[in-house]
Amino acid sequence: MRFSRTATRLLVLPVVCALGLIAASPAQAAVQRTDRFSITERHFDFGDEDLGNISGDPKADGRLEWDLVNGAWAPRLLGRIFINNASGECVRVQMVVTYQNGVVVPYTDNVSDFCAPNGRTWYNDVDFTPVSSAYIANVVVKLQSAPAGGWAFSTEGASVPYPAPWLLP
Repeated sequence: MRFSRTATRLLVLPVVCALGLIAASPAQAAVQRTDRFSITERHFDFGDEDLGNISGDPKADGRLEWDLVNGAWAPRLLGRIFINNASGECVRVQMVVTYQNGVVVPYTDNVSDFCAPNGRTWYNDVDFTPVSSAYIANVVVKLQSAPAGGWAFSTEGASVPYPAPWLLP
């Protein structure tokens, strides 16, 4: 009798664990709106694909996707940051979120920041979702640079403020 009870427990345990993992899976995000834009400055750009040979600007716009997850907005920045002809310079993006109560919070993407080792063209991909909140009023994306080793970043350029989708008609 002892063997069959142990065998039953061993068979039931994986089933219970599997059901627990299914129930605990994260909610799926639904993209409600996509804002497309580029930030083009001397030596530093945000966009997507590659830089144009003549213009030096990104060939495509980066994206700010507004995901709705469990009733909260999760702005997601997708694209590429570029350094062109700026040896020893570093670049990063920052998402500045303004909440409905007027509080402004900057969120810096430290995962995609990088420095150019020489004066050629360099890029890094951006996939950045720093916050999820039902109280977001708008988002501004900033492109920032700093000399390598100095890490005192300054803003090179910024997007226009993009209002959360619930604010639009």
